[in-house]
Amino acid sequence: MIAPSPSLPPSLRLAQAIGIITSAFLSGGVLAVSYGFVPSMSQAPNTLLVREWRTTYGRGVAASPALAMVSALSYIYLSYNLSFTLNHHKAEVYALAALVTGSIVPFTLVFMKNVNGKLNSKVEESKNLDRSEELDESKSKKGEHSQELLDWWAVLNFSRGLLPFTGACLGVYASFYMSS
Repeated sequence: MIAPSPSLPPSLRLAQAIGIITSAFLSGGVLAVSYGFVPSMSQAPNTLLVREWRTTYGRGVAASPALAMVSALSYIYLSYNLSFTLNHHKAEVYALAALVTGSIVPFTLVFMKNVNGKLNSKVEESKNLDRSEELDESKSKKGEHSQELLDWWAVLNFSRGLLPFTGACLGVYASFYMSS
């Protein structure tokens, strides 16, 4: 049955809304970059490609951790407040939602550090070039060309975007589909 339990106080209702909305918003933003931005840049000169990646990456760095933490803290608040009630199963699902959503930050640091570093090096190499000039990648190893790095980054970023998506799904499940 799709119906929120009527017995929750407004503070928990607000936490449900904040947790679900912020994790869904974060997921949508991250996935849109991999699905929309990266393919649209595939025909750009590599100098422009790495510079545009850096701008997009900078926006993500500025917003993503905060959104992940707001969502995770909302889920933690729900989990804590429900853990001492008959809703302890919901508390466990909210705790899992917090863990999955918040794990976007360590995922980025662990799995994306290498490719982020390589792309940032390409950005540094491009600083003295005009937008229409190409980076000299003739000596780059296979898998180290700008487009190849960006394609791999998009795969990792897409995987990363599935974490808050899973958190949002768990939040919706606990809020609307689990019985009290």
